[in-house]
Amino acid sequence: MRTKSEERRQHIVNVAAGVFEEVGFDKASMAEIAQRVGGSKATLYNYFSSKEELFVAVMDRSAHRLMGSVFDHLERPGPLREVLVNIGVQYIEGLLSPDMVAFGRMAIAEGDRSDVGRLVFEKGISKGWGKMRDFLAKLLAAQGRADVDAMTAAWHFKALVESELREKRQLGVYRDMPPATTVRTTVSQGVDLWLRGYGLDADTVLSATGKDQPR
Repeated sequence: MRTKSEERRQHIVNVAAGVFEEVGFDKASMAEIAQRVGGSKATLYNYFSSKEELFVAVMDRSAHRLMGSVFDHLERPGPLREVLVNIGVQYIEGLLSPDMVAFGRMAIAEGDRSDVGRLVFEKGISKGWGKMRDFLAKLLAAQGRADVDAMTAAWHFKALVESELREKRQLGVYRDMPPATTVRTTVSQGVDLWLRGYGLDADTVLSATGKDQPR
């Protein structure tokens, strides 16, 4: 059960998300956010020491929703290729959603002006993909590839399933979510390249615990 303080913090994050989406990070102010929350700036600073920290909390909220649904697939049994494709599709559908695209653009724009980009990477992206690293570490070890750095393998997987989709969405080539068939085809191609690159058996059947099962 959440305390009133936790509920208040979440309310601030939700309100701030709306402000950032409306006016962008640069034009958003703690005063405006405090006004919409219904309190003073002093109250806001009791929860967040800076606008940057608040923005990272907003990104973390969105990333948690995205990665939580993605990594639900890690617990599901099935052929390895099928499991990885489903993970990739779920990830891309979240990554290219309107709010994630908007916040991603803001973080990139702030990269050279503040610590926002670094904090988003360290507390959001890197932390989230650590779960994929743990999953891949077990998988690689089971298939005789314990020599492979699992975090590197996770970054390679991420890059391959994103392929050209992320750039096209971020740059506005895709104004909306790409067609589902395009997403699945691109992700499938990325997964196939990843499996071949690491020399893994695509037909390996995973149990509900993520361990290999005899075919």
